[in-house]
Amino acid sequence: MHARPLFIASAIALLVGACSPAPEGGQQASAGRAAAATADPAATPPAAARADLERLRVDGPLPYARAASRLEFWAHYKLMKATGMEEALGGEQNAIAAMQAVSLAFERSSLAAQNELPRMVPTFDGTGMDAGLLGAGYGLVGGYLAGGMLNGGLSESQIAQAIENGPIKFDDPQGAMGVDITQSGLDTTLEHTVNENGVTGKVKTKVHIDACPDPQGKLVITIETESQMSAGAHSGAVKIKYRRERWLDDDAQLIEGTDGAADEFHIEMSGTGASGNPLSFTETSAIDRTGAVSGGVESQRGFTIFNPGDTEHTQKLRDGTLSTMRFMADAMLSGAMGKQAPWESGRCVELTVRSDPAKRKGARPNTAYTLFAEPRAKQDGAPAGGTVRATLTGAHSLNPRDKVRADAQFDYQNPQKKDQSASIAFEARSRRGVGRATLDFDTKKHGYRIVASGDGACSEPITVCDVSKPFTNKVCGGKVTWTHNPTSDRGGEFTFHFDGGKGFADAKGSYVLHGPEEEMTAIYTMGKICGQGAGMTACTGPRTFGAFIWTQVDDCKE
Repeated sequence: MHARPLFIASAIALLVGACSPAPEGGQQASAGRAAAATADPAATPPAAARADLERLRVDGPLPYARAASRLEFWAHYKLMKATGMEEALGGEQNAIAAMQAVSLAFERSSLAAQNELPRMVPTFDGTGMDAGLLGAGYGLVGGYLAGGMLNGGLSESQIAQAIENGPIKFDDPQGAMGVDITQSGLDTTLEHTVNENGVTGKVKTKVHIDACPDPQGKLVITIETESQMSAGAHSGAVKIKYRRERWLDDDAQLIEGTDGAADEFHIEMSGTGASGNPLSFTETSAIDRTGAVSGGVESQRGFTIFNPGDTEHTQKLRDGTLSTMRFMADAMLSGAMGKQAPWESGRCVELTVRSDPAKRKGARPNTAYTLFAEPRAKQDGAPAGGTVRATLTGAHSLNPRDKVRADAQFDYQNPQKKDQSASIAFEARSRRGVGRATLDFDTKKHGYRIVASGDGACSEPITVCDVSKPFTNKVCGGKVTWTHNPTSDRGGEFTFHFDGGKGFADAKGSYVLHGPEEEMTAIYTMGKICGQGAGMTACTGPRTFGAFIWTQVDDCKE
């Protein structure tokens, strides 16, 4: 059996890049630890949770994916017996070897890594497979890599580009892969088919991960998997659906304890018996936010797949798979696999900050400002609620300095002396996520470079080092004398005189500045324009023209 980088692995590597296979050393021990994960990670003691996450970072997802596959190994083993597949393959030993070969092929395709075929135990109970993946494990690997993209693996600009580009799809005779990144989350699909030892194996997975919480602070991850095995006319399938919900509090922190989590686990088994009769088994279990447990066997048709002696063992495998999927789901949602959780990055909340007065650069010392901070959820534009904290770096005074309920208002007095600067960093936190913004202030002398937005004889730029005072410039090749008389930070009056040698013209009017002070657009409105040339005098009515672009410059020199 030859190892080669398969299609799915290549597609994952292309999209994720930075993710790599788990280290070879210690994988069997890690798989044991994965199977023994705490029943509910939301209630895990902090030290134990940190240890589990550190093992995940060191060992990667493979040990956990293997542990999550044990229930499916056991289920497929039972289906092989019930459907006649085991007999068609030549007995139990051959059936187990074929299942092992199929699962290893899936493992190689998920990580493009060669693993040795382990020594099988004589009596199979679902736990002897120390390597190899089926549907649940395959889905966890795909979800882990996808979670890495959400948790800092892609920059904000890359996410924006991916959203604009739309879903990405790859197809190949061996399988298919799809990735759809949206503002609120990510969806991945994986499909793969292998043929090993006379058995055709197929696996399909769908993983959805929320990046941004809903208005109640809820985050959801869903993992849906289907694994099939067939030999000739004999086949069996196992489907698993898992849904994990977590909630954020008003400080954008995951709520710990029972009331911060809920989940649902669903398993279906199906096949056709040796005599042609349909076989099926369906079970669902759920835990809600109150800790109430519900569910059980929903249907069973054609036969009893698990005899009474198997019940306890099957329950342990189910609980182990559920525990592992819970742990991995929480790691995907919480940002534990990357730099930070997506809701903490600013992806989910837009924090708009403004000041009154609006002029913050080149302002007079001791100017009093009222600052406004308004966080909005990007998903629906609704007020995010929660709190806003403002942190001042530099002079002079900011009040209050503690958290303020959103929408927030602060009072600030800028530096008391000239040539000083300060900045205020704002952070909004709520159950909708985290938003950040900064306002900069100074009492330095700032100038502007003024240029017409179009081409022409009068498009040469002029530089003015203090636009708060009247200034006069020669433009249009020196033929026009242009004077500005500011009446506020956002506009004023102007006059111009044109002297072309054979005639002249005079006009006056007003100008208004629009946009952020770093780059403003000036619109000019003239009153009566009167000119004289060739012995004639004429006047025209009012007109508006522009636009001229005023771009702020530091270290101004005229």
